[in-house]
Amino acid sequence: MSLFKYLPLVLVLLFTQCDPFDDLAGSEDPSIPEDYGYAEVEFILPDYKGIPKEGVHRVALSFSYTIDSLFRSEYFEKVNVSDHKALYRLVFPAGEYYWEAVITCSCGGDTCLNGGFPGGKFGMKYDFDEFLVVTGETTTIKTRFTY
Repeated sequence: MSLFKYLPLVLVLLFTQCDPFDDLAGSEDPSIPEDYGYAEVEFILPDYKGIPKEGVHRVALSFSYTIDSLFRSEYFEKVNVSDHKALYRLVFPAGEYYWEAVITCSCGGDTCLNGGFPGGKFGMKYDFDEFLVVTGETTTIKTRFTY
């Protein structure tokens, strides 16, 4: 008898849970507004001599309207990045924007410092550039981290 008392609550919880695999960074819905376009970011983790692949991590992917707001860390969009996902697809109104990507190294000793990360362990490298979103089209952005 008490099982039926909690059945509606269990059903509500079961059918209203969020999908943990839902892609929050973008939408595959083709019904975006007319003056919008896509920005597709290939967040590539580079190979560094002497640093194991699992020692380099994605930290941030952010977007700003102007270059000065990018340097002041005034972003209008920040993406929750992961070491397990390299492609991020976002929807923006048509226009010019700036992006910034950040990586870090978590290896011990002088491995990160010798690999080119300033400050050694947990030192960060930045990559940034300007991009243009065209109505109804996809703009592809590739990170480089050559600085």
